[in-house]
This record gives sequence, C-alpha cells and structure tokens, in this order.
Amino acid sequence: MATTPDRRVRRTRAALREALLDLMAERGYDAVTVQDIIDRADVGRSTFYNHYTDKDDLLRDNFADLRTIVAQPGTATTSAGHRLRFSLPLLRHVQQQRRLLLALLAGGGRTPVLRQVEQVLIDIVRDELTDRRSPDTGRIPIDAQARYTVGAYLALLQWWLTDQPQMAPDEADRIFQTLVTPGLRAGTRLAPTTDGSARPTR
Repeated sequence: MATTPDRRVRRTRAALREALLDLMAERGYDAVTVQDIIDRADVGRSTFYNHYTDKDDLLRDNFADLRTIVAQPGTATTSAGHRLRFSLPLLRHVQQQRRLLLALLAGGGRTPVLRQVEQVLIDIVRDELTDRRSPDTGRIPIDAQARYTVGAYLALLQWWLTDQPQMAPDEADRIFQTLVTPGLRAGTRLAPTTDGSARPTR
C-alpha cells in the first residue's frame, strides 16, 4: 500500500525532531547546525526547509508537545489532589529523557533552548492557575505566580537530575508541591479541601 503524503510528512518531521534531540544531547544546541540535523536524519536540505525555517523553528516544534504530555490520559487520576497538575506527568517524561534534559541544563545559564522550555511551561502554569481561581480572589498577578512556579520547578528539576538521579518522579513531585503550594495559596487565597486539593476562600 502506498504511503500517504500525511504519513510521509509525519515521518520526516519525527526524524528531524529526533535528530535534533540526539545532537543536542551529544554536543549542545549551539554547536548543532542544520547540516548536522539533515545528515543525522538522512534527509535533503530542501526537505528540511519545506518543513522548518531554521533549527529554532524545529526546536519549537519539539517543545510544542509539552502541552500534550501534561494533558495525556491518566494525568487527572495520577495527580489528583495536587495543586498543580502539570508537574508529575512532566517529571515522568523527563525521567525518560534524562540525558537530553541534562544537556539543556548544563552550564547553568538561560540558553535559548531553556528559555523556550521556560516560556512554554509559564503558559501552561498560567492557564492552570487561571482555571483554578475566581477573578476576585487574586492577591498577586497570575503571571508573577506562573513565573515563580516555573523558576522553582526548573531549579528542582536540575537538583533532581544531577543530585538525586535515583529518586522517583512521584517523590520529586511531592517535594515540589510541598515547597510551592504555600506560596500559591497565599497569592490566590487558596485553602485546602477535604480531598487534599485547593479552593478559593472568601
């Protein structure tokens, strides 16, 4: 049976994404060129530019999946009772991509790659906080809370990957929730409910 164009497109994009991730883990994002990517993916230069404008565009395509990872089936059950739902499924994904994440976090600076990941996470957290509070209950702007939360998350992520690699994602998530929830509760007047989640107070 002939391969459909859509299937070929998906396969080509997947090959390019995988090539970029492998190369980033090996040598860092800044050292990777488009030529490196197409050589690793075994596609032509014109094929690359049919799909992406440059390697930054390809990178954005990789991290567009973060929302899908956070919203995957089972997330609501596995993270029930948590103040922030995004954390645990993302930690589980990170555990599977440990080598890549260590490459992203290497050097401690806010590289373009890390800034891209950070912005996607800020958008995810901002949406979640917006969904979970009433318009009249906020003391601190949601954007400030989202940036505070993501900063803490990335710091804990680096600690987990480098200092506690044997720790289970569930335990890393418990630590994150324990550290961050009081600040968010103070910022949005959230009080615990009987099931362990949080709700706005009046």
